Amino acid sequence: MKSLLGMNIFVVIISLVVLLIGIIYQPLPKDFPQPWKYRFLSYWAHRIDQLGYYCEQMNLFTRIDLIRNLHYLSIGLFQKRHPECHLKVYDRKIANVSVRIYEPEELINYEKKTVMIYFHGGGFLLGSVETYDQATYLMANLTRTTLIAVEYRLAPEYRFPSGLEDCLSVSRELFKNGNNYKINSNRIILSGDSAGGNLALVVSHSLINDGYRPYLLSLLYPSLQFFDFTLPSYRLYLKRNILGVLNENNLLSMVSLLSEDDIQITNDILFNSHVSIDDKKKLYPFIDPNKYLSISYEFNESQQKNENLIKNLKFLLSPLMSPLLVSDQQLIQLPKILLFTTEFDILRDEGFIFASRLNSLNKTIYHHHFSNAFHGAHVFLYGPLRFEIAHQMIEHTAQIIRNHM
Repeated sequence: MKSLLGMNIFVVIISLVVLLIGIIYQPLPKDFPQPWKYRFLSYWAHRIDQLGYYCEQMNLFTRIDLIRNLHYLSIGLFQKRHPECHLKVYDRKIANVSVRIYEPEELINYEKKTVMIYFHGGGFLLGSVETYDQATYLMANLTRTTLIAVEYRLAPEYRFPSGLEDCLSVSRELFKNGNNYKINSNRIILSGDSAGGNLALVVSHSLINDGYRPYLLSLLYPSLQFFDFTLPSYRLYLKRNILGVLNENNLLSMVSLLSEDDIQITNDILFNSHVSIDDKKKLYPFIDPNKYLSISYEFNESQQKNENLIKNLKFLLSPLMSPLLVSDQQLIQLPKILLFTTEFDILRDEGFIFASRLNSLNKTIYHHHFSNAFHGAHVFLYGPLRFEIAHQMIEHTAQIIRNHM
């Protein structure tokens, strides 16, 4: 009787395990890092995203607030402070914008003292100095720069260009009045990942127009354009839902929450219906995959338009949102660029296009492609969701920055 009961329990356990595997299993590309941990993360990200949608429909709370809390619980809880790193960490305001500063304790010659202004990622909707603390702390330690992480305003509470204005305010203040902060304004690095990489590049363009020159520009899988959502990396990874909350529905939601009037974004935007025929002709040469990706790529200039999207999403095509859509002359004026891209990423191709354009202009660029990493991986440094690739990415990025300081 006992052996029969034990067998039944064993069968139930095996059945539950098989059911769990069936629920969370999703096909992933070859060489995807720690696939089962990622599947678990991705599965619960989708479920909580769905829960947020239903709660929003019932007016309980907003979906974006739930995702922000998930983001913090996944990453922000696991802050690390190592005394042997000899870093002072404190919060203050610069140009009335909150920042977190990581400052090496050792004395550094003023002429060699380097500051890194860091803009976090999160699709302009997520992220904070708290959720990024472990990544910025480690980066500051490895580079021995004074790292200033900017707490810029997020959508939808603050629509475009509020966050950009915060980033510009902090950067202009430090370039203009560096002596007041005991920093050498000739050695300021602008850096960021994803949406933060977008902000770093836009800020760099603006500073150069103002007569200032960043020392270096370090970009980790930056978002560079909102012109063409049919690039191969979008087609390959967006529909397969292998990047957690980076899926079609959330891309549409992000665009809606960024837009001034919170307009309804329809699926046809994924076929570039938000771009007029005139803009397609004018802007396509800036990203031409046939030229810059060396692939066979058909871009339909006469594809169906959505007049509502064309009218309300014009800001997406501005250089303030799509810094890749600028002239070669503007790209030539940029400082030395360190670019890091990842393979499993809808933004992969625009990074390669950026690198290719710069190379065609004989512009100095260091480009490293993490062939076995996914978008957003670098923040999963500690806790149960630790990914080894996160440490590899930050260590490599920090070393390259050190090499160019």
